[in-house]
Amino acid sequence: MNELAVRTVTGILLAAAAISGVLFAPVWLFKVVIAVLAGVATWEVFRLLSFRFEGLKPVEAGISGSVFSTLTLFVSPYLSLLLIFLYGFYTGHRVYRIDTLTASVFGLVYPVFFVSSIGILHSIDRNLVLVLFATVWAGDTLAYFTGKLLGRHKLAPRLSPKKTWEGAAGSVAGSLIAGGLTAYFLEIPEAIIPVAIASVVMQIGDLFESFIKRQVGQKDSSHIIPGHGGILDRIDALIFASLVFVVFFQIFSST
Repeated sequence: MNELAVRTVTGILLAAAAISGVLFAPVWLFKVVIAVLAGVATWEVFRLLSFRFEGLKPVEAGISGSVFSTLTLFVSPYLSLLLIFLYGFYTGHRVYRIDTLTASVFGLVYPVFFVSSIGILHSIDRNLVLVLFATVWAGDTLAYFTGKLLGRHKLAPRLSPKKTWEGAAGSVAGSLIAGGLTAYFLEIPEAIIPVAIASVVMQIGDLFESFIKRQVGQKDSSHIIPGHGGILDRIDALIFASLVFVVFFQIFSST
């Protein structure tokens, strides 16, 4: 089976599992799964950063990331943030390097809070997660095919040589159409606003992870998903878009 076929089959299975979890899992179980994913994503970030920064322990950080995500989702994000900074100080102090401290704090804040936002969005309204999925998955799909067929102008050649402005435009169009239609059929018309914002922000999410990987000379965040690389390689755009949804609906619900 060639790489594209493996990628397609794996993507379909992951999508089916994700949608099933959104529709049928109770809120508490969905949050637990998200906390586990946050731990894996933390391990991946620390794995990448360990190529450049001294004293990082990816497995230890991954376990901590899962715990901090659990606290974010079930107790308080402020408690989680406090413990992240304490862990960063502990890690940096062991080797007496401020760059290690900084890398530790970043390596936890990024995956813990961004991945946890999916669980927070689910607790607001599980249908919003379906709108999020439609927005991101359609955007990713249209970006790939539009880039392949029409891509000529590089978007950010130093970060991601294969990404083009044409592919990004296709991504935005796909996100707006699929996200907008899903919001319409699920009767959440106000969701078109975060769909529109997320369709742009998710482009940055993809480049953000690419920046990290290029800085440490790695192609993938890990190799745990056949045909896709790591967890972060699969959800880098999704978690940026998810945060847009969470912020919008927290503000929307308070007005």
